[in-house]
Order: sequence, then structure tokens, then C-alpha cells
Amino acid sequence: MKREFQIANQGFIKKINEGNEEAFKILFRLYYAKLFYIAQSYTSSKEDAEEIIQDVFVKVWKKRKSITTNINGYLFKVTRNSCLDYLRTKKSKLSTINNTIQLEALINHKALSDKSSMAILEKELEEKIQAGIALLPEKCKKVFIKSRIEGLKNKEISEELDISVKTVENHMSKAIKHMRLHLREFLSFF
Repeated sequence: MKREFQIANQGFIKKINEGNEEAFKILFRLYYAKLFYIAQSYTSSKEDAEEIIQDVFVKVWKKRKSITTNINGYLFKVTRNSCLDYLRTKKSKLSTINNTIQLEALINHKALSDKSSMAILEKELEEKIQAGIALLPEKCKKVFIKSRIEGLKNKEISEELDISVKTVENHMSKAIKHMRLHLREFLSFF
């Protein structure tokens, strides 16, 4: 005959209070799925819900001596409170991130609206562009300068340098990729 535990049973609760690991395992098996479902409805994330429920059972184990009669209510209350703590923490983190983004945007706006700051940035950008162009392979550099500085079209560049339009496109693709990488700090600024 199979021995069943009833959660309302004072003997079972006493075993939990005393730290009986078998009784705690049974408690875990009986309630995990139900508590997980509740946590997932709060968090909308399987991983976060699993973490919350693991924390719930750790809390229950640590405070097992204080559990009296209604273990069912106790577990649901701890789960709900853990979910609310999680949501408060998440909201706080999002608020901090949003505040940081807003502050950065304000600083960027002030820097861009200040003429002397803008002049310094333009000069720095010009120097960075020239340094980036200097690092390009010779043919690629010629194609890039003719396209972006002289304003020639790909067909005109191919005729002038006696290369195919496809080769011009390949050189431009490499040059643009290189320049994006070289100017990444300015690209995120503007």
C-alpha cells in the first residue's frame, strides 16, 4: 500500500519544521508545477519563473520552522511576494536604463547645439576620416576618394581607373565597412 502525505496533516508539517528532507522533496514535487505556473504568469519568462520558484523553495527551507498550519497559503504567498519583488527590481533596472539613455541624449544634444563643441567634434571627425582613408589599400583608397570626395558615379570611376563596375562596387563595399569600423565611436554619437 502506497503511503500518501496530506499537506494539511500536522505530522507532515512537523516533518517539514524538523528539516525532514524526504518530506521537503514531496512538498517540492507537489507544488513546483503550480507555483511555476503562477510565477510564469507574472514574469512571462520560463527562465525567470524557474529561478523565482527555486528561490521560493530555498526561502521555505530556511524558514521551515515558522510554517504552522496552512502550508498551501504560505507557499502561494511567498511565491506571489517573490514575483512582486522580481517585478519591482526589473522595473527599477528599466527605469535606470531609461534614465541613462535620456541623460546621454541630453548630453549629446547639448554638445551638438554648442557651436564651439560642434567645431571641435567636426575637426576631430575630419581627422578620424582622413586617418581611416589613409589606412585603406591603395586601389580601394582611390575608389573611395573618387566616389565619396569627388562625387563620381561607379561607372565614371570604372572608366577613369580602367576597372569593372563590379570591382568598383567591391572596393566601395570594403571601404565603407572599414570606415564604419574606424568611425564607430562617431557613428553612435550622431
